[in-house]
Amino acid sequence: MDEQNLYVLLQKYRQGICNAEELHALESWYASLGHDLPDEAIDPQSEAGRQLTQQQLQALRAKLSAAPHSSGMKAVKTAAWKKMLRYAAILAMVLLLAGLGYRILKPDVLPAGKSGNRYADRQTDFNRHITLPDGSTVILHAGSKLVFPDRFNTAVREVTLSGEAYFDIRPDSLKPFMINTGRLKTTVLGTAFNISAYPGQEEITVSVTRGKVKVEEGSKVLAVLTPDQQMVYNTKNAAAIQQAVNAMAKASWTTTDMVFENATFETIANTLSKRYEVNIQFSDDALKQCPIRVSFAGTESLEEVLDVICAVRNATYKIENGHDVLIKGKGC
Repeated sequence: MDEQNLYVLLQKYRQGICNAEELHALESWYASLGHDLPDEAIDPQSEAGRQLTQQQLQALRAKLSAAPHSSGMKAVKTAAWKKMLRYAAILAMVLLLAGLGYRILKPDVLPAGKSGNRYADRQTDFNRHITLPDGSTVILHAGSKLVFPDRFNTAVREVTLSGEAYFDIRPDSLKPFMINTGRLKTTVLGTAFNISAYPGQEEITVSVTRGKVKVEEGSKVLAVLTPDQQMVYNTKNAAAIQQAVNAMAKASWTTTDMVFENATFETIANTLSKRYEVNIQFSDDALKQCPIRVSFAGTESLEEVLDVICAVRNATYKIENGHDVLIKGKGC
């Protein structure tokens, strides 16, 4: 099965819309890796579905490791390398489609030695996935700003938010995590929650999807929130209301997909140029017209997106000056 067909089937499988013939094709492909496809894996969000992807990952890694590394004929070495690239492309697609939150490349981490660096401090048209120094993750809404140090070396992990963000905080009982949003301070030990606190906005909202969150104004505790609870704070009259909500629905903005169905490489490049504010060029015009089927969650870095689409087309890329991208490869 070639990569394009495999990608389409994996995408349909994740959505739960494979017919019997397509499911059989996936079973046959998976069996070729030395595993049987569990019936429970039809639900990619189930434990079996997650385990399935882990097994696929292990099998693919095993095939990569088993590729020839001898000093034999050049033609043999080249064929083996191309085979490894194909497996690498499939591996990237499996990880992407699984929705497990794995990072194919390094995540956005604040560079060492640049204390107080900021992410998304200007208006943008996409969400940004950030990994904080302690391993906590943040999805920063378009047009928002997050300020944090290069390392949390005090008794409190403290950041400042202007706008909206979804936080998934790594537990640390000895070092609470604190978010400053104007007059309010939100403190957690380890949890997941959404905060909306835009400048000039009359209301500040905090909604919790997991764990427990404490919201304070100065030394006054306004609310202690547990899953599916929300506090709405009125900045004009300082009134705070606590209520039950569907917290995941409040964070639905975090799933800003990018879906390309048989789009040309050039079309995808144009979209990426606008989204990430970069200039993308091709070394060969023939590569521009190559069709690609691919989808992303919308929170990936530019490098992660380029890594996947270039692997699918056996192309390479180079980023210079932080905003000039050159994609090299042959036509379809």
